[in-house]
Amino acid sequence: MPDSDNAIRRYRRSIRTSFFLVLFLVFVGGVVRSTGAGLGCPDWPKCFGLWIPPTHISEVPDKYWNDPLSSVNGQIIFNPVKTWTEYINRLIGVVIGISIFLQFVFAVLYGPTSAAKRYSLLALILVLFEGWLGAKVVSTDLKPLVISIHLVVALILGCALLAALFYASDRRKPVSPFSNRKPVEWVMWVTSGLIFLQFFLGTEVRSQVDVLFRKYDFDLRDLYVSQLNWSFYVHRTLSILVLVMMVLQIIRFSKRLPVVDLYQVVTPLVLTFFLIFSGVILVYFGFPALVQPFHLLLGFSIVCSQFWLILNHRFSEPSSHGSA
Repeated sequence: MPDSDNAIRRYRRSIRTSFFLVLFLVFVGGVVRSTGAGLGCPDWPKCFGLWIPPTHISEVPDKYWNDPLSSVNGQIIFNPVKTWTEYINRLIGVVIGISIFLQFVFAVLYGPTSAAKRYSLLALILVLFEGWLGAKVVSTDLKPLVISIHLVVALILGCALLAALFYASDRRKPVSPFSNRKPVEWVMWVTSGLIFLQFFLGTEVRSQVDVLFRKYDFDLRDLYVSQLNWSFYVHRTLSILVLVMMVLQIIRFSKRLPVVDLYQVVTPLVLTFFLIFSGVILVYFGFPALVQPFHLLLGFSIVCSQFWLILNHRFSEPSSHGSA
């Protein structure tokens, strides 16, 4: 049996690998969504009834010429680029499933704490649920609500992996040796609340954009903004308040955090700058298809990075040091 330190490091490495694969899949899923490739495969888990998708319309089995998800008035809807984009998205999902299963096996064998094992198990349950939801996304003809639930579950999955990593870490200690956390906690919790609210408002806006995609067949994107409801304007305005709170969060924490841990408060702010920049491009340049996945990934990463700050600040073991 390998020595315990190496085994635990292997476990942590498997969690990190799974987490970054989830981030990558969020990006690829954003590409699928923004390019209309979601129904590139009208069935699940196969694609046009095949384990290796067709590359030409002549390879599509006859029964799909009258399938309501792959045809209109007996005319097949087939785009090999969209078909393979969606199928690659599914293959990455399979790789993530295997990766998360392996991290759970490592958790059972080498997990240093019961909490780490519980969160690894939760991650495994969530990835299986995500696979089932992926099938529902296809069978419900890309209903925006189902897609949004699919994204939210992916976010919970990412946070479960971060929690597993946190409880498996040998750096589980307070972010600073002080006993009174209240002066900074209110800033952290208010900022976190605004970030989570922004994420859910963003999912609502994305759902509206999905409807407009279908309405205009992914064309006339410069018309979309004028047809969005109040949630878009709240989402846009609230981003400034989030930015202000993140600056305040850095000011509060920088007086107490050791330099090595400053990344915990700097990362969400840097990501937010890029998020706002990508949002400006989306609004003023007609929702470019390749910018949307980056916008989605940035929003997802901000929530995860803020969750990491909460874990390190609020759920660390008590310090043996006195108050500052």
